[in-house]
Amino acid sequence: MDANSMLESTEQSLLIIEARPRHDIIVGVPHHAPAGTPTLPCPEHGDSDENTGFIGRHIAKQLNCCCIIACNSTIDPNKNLDSDYAMQIAEWRPSVLIEIHGHGKVRSKYDVEVSCGSIDHTRYSEDLAAVINRNLAEDAEFADVSVSGRFVDLYFRATKTLTITDTRWLAYHIELSSRLRKPKNGQPGRPTAFAYRFANHLAVALLEKHGQK
Repeated sequence: MDANSMLESTEQSLLIIEARPRHDIIVGVPHHAPAGTPTLPCPEHGDSDENTGFIGRHIAKQLNCCCIIACNSTIDPNKNLDSDYAMQIAEWRPSVLIEIHGHGKVRSKYDVEVSCGSIDHTRYSEDLAAVINRNLAEDAEFADVSVSGRFVDLYFRATKTLTITDTRWLAYHIELSSRLRKPKNGQPGRPTAFAYRFANHLAVALLEKHGQK
């Protein structure tokens, strides 16, 4: 089964691991399920982050970096450091971890929230959010997409997410609203061209902050 077929599966708990030349940056997606599958088998997490695996994998390709995607997980991978997901990240020994998550823009007023897990690291999340905003400002299609990295303004702060608060690397917890991941009107299917175009902007911002290798 190829990676895209695995990302579309609703029946199995799967872990997609893709190694690429760049190991200093890792893209992780701990709560993927395909669009149309709003919940995970994992009772600790519940809601899935629909289609985030497609977005995370696309970004990893743009960065030429390794990625790991937990699909339909029966545990909460980024809150258990002994999970296969967390142990693989540690094995790669990155300096930067980028985790892609999804929200429904109900509890947050922003389309994109960027957190580094603590107020002490808000300068990093604010810097990345500023670069994303600058890139989006040059693309009229994204004029109404809102992005924040200011810790005190965020709903999804990731303060209890162990892969984000781990001091072995700098981690970005990036929450994307539904329109940056899913087809309209709750339909199943892969991300839209609009969503992938946003992913390209995010990848460019990450490259500006953390360079090419």
